[in-house]
Amino acid sequence: MARILFSGNDLRLLGRWVGGAEAAGHESLVAPLSTLRGDGQRTADVALVDLGPRGGADTGALLAAVASVPQTRFVAMTARPDAHEGLALLRAGVRGYCNRLAAPAVADALLASVLDGEIWAGRQVTDHLLALAIRDAPAGPPAAAAILGKLTAREAEIANAVAAGHSNKVIAAEHGIAERTVKVHLNRIFRKTGMRNRVQLALALNGQAAASRRLSSG
Repeated sequence: MARILFSGNDLRLLGRWVGGAEAAGHESLVAPLSTLRGDGQRTADVALVDLGPRGGADTGALLAAVASVPQTRFVAMTARPDAHEGLALLRAGVRGYCNRLAAPAVADALLASVLDGEIWAGRQVTDHLLALAIRDAPAGPPAAAAILGKLTAREAEIANAVAAGHSNKVIAAEHGIAERTVKVHLNRIFRKTGMRNRVQLALALNGQAAASRRLSSG
């Protein structure tokens, strides 16, 4: 069980997030960010901060809390996810960036991922990063078929799920296996393909599709 703090002015929205967190067995509280203290006496494992119903909100209080309470993982919830805002927040130490109206299943996966030490960036940010990486990638990336050909059928399914941006929790739920089993498969995938991490794997598997789209549209 984790302690989750929710901060923002929309109590109805926060109540929906609180309900989901408590259903997952977490302890929840709604309070200002000033409640958190860097000395560890008043803190939370994760703090979800609602940036409000409009885009372009002032993130000063959030960034100040990130700097002063390093033991808490912060997630920014925004009405209009924007790749540039998301990247700036992640570079500043925020661990998650998502739509404030995210579906309950997405909210559950987000909390589980952040608590597991992962970064949750949201589709707008990950698509932007993937596009930049593919654009700047050196010529001649390994073909997706060659990579998948080194794997078992189940490993190939998991590799494709990683390429689609799914977290370990989502992959486990979709395939009816435990998250630790997903991690075992990923370690085998990395060893067989020579990939160092899930980002490199996703780029390699998506590079061929991106190139194909560019050729077919040219």
